[in-house]
Amino acid sequence: MDAYVFLISASYVSATRFRKLADALVEEAPCHAVALRLEGEGQNLWRVLDALAAEGASRIQLRPIGLPFSQSLERWLPRAAASWLHKRGEAAPELFFARPAEEDAGLVRNAARARVPASRIAPLPDGELGKGWDAPPEFRHHLLVCAGPRCHLKDAPHLADVLKDELRRAGVSADCLVTTTGCLFPCNAGPVIVHYPEGHWYRVTAVADVRAVVTKAIGAGAIPRHLLIHRTGDTHEPV
Repeated sequence: MDAYVFLISASYVSATRFRKLADALVEEAPCHAVALRLEGEGQNLWRVLDALAAEGASRIQLRPIGLPFSQSLERWLPRAAASWLHKRGEAAPELFFARPAEEDAGLVRNAARARVPASRIAPLPDGELGKGWDAPPEFRHHLLVCAGPRCHLKDAPHLADVLKDELRRAGVSADCLVTTTGCLFPCNAGPVIVHYPEGHWYRVTAVADVRAVVTKAIGAGAIPRHLLIHRTGDTHEPV
């Protein structure tokens, strides 16, 4: 069985708009297909490949979607897929990485000439200001959860959901602002949670790690040192 995996990089797109595009791509694909979001939420690439292999896919083509598509992701994604192949061993299906869609001149021409409705914009004073966006929120803790492509690959969206659940279970969610972010840079040490105002960076790879951050760092004001990888303001030396 052949299969496509559409790789979509769209950090600021709502889940509803992403799903609309994903469904359209899957509907138009010439073979079995899955659309995957590379940041923020949803299943990661390795889990999707596992599922396709379990369904009997023998040839899987990864197809980047975006105008333009990130050059960094274009270089990294085949390596991430190659790592999955290495772990699967001889039973793995064949994997292929397609060139970005922007290289299709017809697609670019259609995008430039697309006949879509346009709404006239009228003058509006302070139109750039959002209602209620005037002051910082009143939280004691700010937890940044990296959900960039490399941490997404390592299940960061799932860990972010676990973090929120554990904060609620501990009765401290009202004191904590949880924010998923783009890349925070120490990708090889991810997934990463950064705790402010302390400025402590933690590597969390399992549910137990998230629970340790909640119970120790948030609940007890202590440092789970086995997870600590950096302190904001320190030089980049091992902790």
